[in-house]
Amino acid sequence: MSNILTIARKELKVYFVSPLFYVVTALFILAYGFFFAVNTISSQQASLRTTFNIVVFVMVLLAPLLTMRLVSQEKQQGTIELLLTTPLRDIELVIGKYAAALVMLMTLLATTLVSLLILLLTAVDKQQFLFLKLGQLDWGPILVGYLGNVLVLGGFMAVGLFASTLTQNQIIAAVVSIVFLMVLLIIPSASSLFQPPLSDFLTYLSPRDHIDAFGGGSLALPDVVYGLTMIGVPLYLSVVALGARKWH
Repeated sequence: MSNILTIARKELKVYFVSPLFYVVTALFILAYGFFFAVNTISSQQASLRTTFNIVVFVMVLLAPLLTMRLVSQEKQQGTIELLLTTPLRDIELVIGKYAAALVMLMTLLATTLVSLLILLLTAVDKQQFLFLKLGQLDWGPILVGYLGNVLVLGGFMAVGLFASTLTQNQIIAAVVSIVFLMVLLIIPSASSLFQPPLSDFLTYLSPRDHIDAFGGGSLALPDVVYGLTMIGVPLYLSVVALGARKWH
């Protein structure tokens, strides 16, 4: 556990001094804010469910930018072998780096709380809270929605980490991640070409329906399994990819 925390702290320090993180954060806020404003104006109402769907599309492009350097940079600089010759297991390295990426994801998600404030201020039914009149919200679906975002988008970060273990070129790692995540988004379009159960399986692979279900307050087992699988499989493959160096 101490090795994992050490790696995570090291990565967090790198993130917070890296201009890339602040560029990605700025892009996230601008893109999310723009689409949230357009949707709110066009539909005449603010919706957290819409918020969660917007975040998915934005993170398809930004998650790979946050994760592309995690292992690729270590390979490029020749420090990966030094790291892995210390009393540090492959799985500890992967989990430590992933933990740091997950903290960055939650930092980005925290900026979407502005939309929650908008809901509180614009709700029709309001009640007095200190010096303000705030709307009454159903907190169950909101919490489930954010949990679903952490699960599914945490999967995006895990995919990015896995891509980063495959190459020492950060750009290639980012492109591989973006292409894979884009395929997941558009794959339901191909489901109409097939019959069940294959069509159902292709639809299940897309994160959109799962995010929409979480956003509606549904904490169904298939959606939770999807999120955990999106995280677990790429992390396992990352450990395998790091272990494969021993055979070269």
